[in-house]
Amino acid sequence: MGKLNVVVIGYGRSGRDIHTRLLKMLPDLFEISAYVEADAERREMISRETGKPVYEDYTALSAAAGIDLVVNASFSQDHARISKDLMKRGFNVVSEKPAARDAEEFQTVLDAVRETGKRYYVFQQYRFAPGFAKLREIIAGGLLGRIVAINIQADNFARRWDWQTVHENTAGVLLNNGPHYVDWALALMGFPENVEVFAVMDRANYAGNGEDYAKLILRAPGAPAVDLELSACNAYPGDLFLVQGTRGTLKGNESSLTWKYFKPAETPALKLDTRPLRNEKGEPLYCREKLDFYEETWNADIGDRNPHEYDFTEKGLAYYRSLHAGFLSGDDFAVKHAEVMLQMKVMGAAHAQNKAVFT
Repeated sequence: MGKLNVVVIGYGRSGRDIHTRLLKMLPDLFEISAYVEADAERREMISRETGKPVYEDYTALSAAAGIDLVVNASFSQDHARISKDLMKRGFNVVSEKPAARDAEEFQTVLDAVRETGKRYYVFQQYRFAPGFAKLREIIAGGLLGRIVAINIQADNFARRWDWQTVHENTAGVLLNNGPHYVDWALALMGFPENVEVFAVMDRANYAGNGEDYAKLILRAPGAPAVDLELSACNAYPGDLFLVQGTRGTLKGNESSLTWKYFKPAETPALKLDTRPLRNEKGEPLYCREKLDFYEETWNADIGDRNPHEYDFTEKGLAYYRSLHAGFLSGDDFAVKHAEVMLQMKVMGAAHAQNKAVFT
């Protein structure tokens, strides 16, 4: 397969530690030919660490230079503006999340996609996480029955004081890391058209005015209810996933899942009895039965890696492998623009319900 020529904009936590790291691990598929970085000290770092050409501004790039893809890992507040301008200049784009500040701004990005005909991808690599893929496989297999409710708890206890704590910088926990978890929630709901959102936000351990606590309850007709929590003030976080179904339950995280279920064929049918329950002596009884549960587990083959490093790497590599294959074949990408738009609308509704937090 052909190798794609890539330019990376930004050499910070995302451009350097995520995209450069991942792309360098796929040398048969991608070649980073240059970087763009406004910070002089970072430009020196790029030259020292990579030996690649580095530009101060992306406007110095030429669409005639054989660049297949530009990774937009700029500041969050610049993602939409730069992505639109890149496409108008003739480039295909991978945008870091959040793709835009809100649904209205994201629509202007989609307008640019339509007007230019360029390829545009949003870096939602969590969709490719092995643990999430296994969870979806188990749900689809039907062992848990109809899914009633799903909890996603992405919590820790941490103080933060950088630019991503400022709401005006298209930041706060819901826009920083939230796009990944909202994407999970909506995927498990089947990306329903109409999602009812109830959200509570707070500021606990951020120096800026962006939220670092967000609780979202999502509902839609025919879909499981989702309870999504993103917290920087929970020193006792529980399971990342908790899935409750009519036949069983699943719990776990990115690298380990456990689920238990009963088999209907081995279980007496449930029949309503409105009479007061009693035993053979006439004494009152509670509704109790012993269900024969089966329990299974899945543990990722992480080798000598720790679970975080395993998950961080594998989902990113899977994202880029899928992008590369689709780029060459012209097939639709797994993360669709309409799905990102729905995510933007959900996050926008949550922000609208909590305006007082950001003052």
